[in-house]
This record gives sequence, structure tokens and C-alpha cells, in this order.
Amino acid sequence: MNLENLPEQQKITAGFYYFLIPLALVFWIGWGLKFDVWTDIGLYAVLVVMIGFGLIGGFVYGKGK
Repeated sequence: MNLENLPEQQKITAGFYYFLIPLALVFWIGWGLKFDVWTDIGLYAVLVVMIGFGLIGGFVYGKGK
């Protein structure tokens, strides 16, 4: 299968990046409910990376040509 000829390749890639944002929020809520820790520097580090990659990757691949 040749992925270079996929017509909606950039939209699919942007969708996967944007999916990191709700995934980060679900991770934060799940972590808080499981361990009863809502404020932790390590937790925030993971959330910032996930949300940052989601926003930057979504903007880069989501813009139209």
C-alpha cells in the first residue's frame, strides 16, 4: 500500500495529533481517580508534553495548502 497517494493523509495525521489533547485529559482524570493525586510535577510534565505535541502537530499538519 502506497501511503504517499492517500488523499487525506495530512488530515488523518492532524487528527491523530489532535487526539492527544483529549487523551491527556482522560489520563489526568484517570490518574487522579486511581492515585488520588491531582497536583504533581511529573503528572504535569506528561500532560504538557501530550498537549504540546497535540497542538503543535495538529497545527502543522492541519493547515490547508
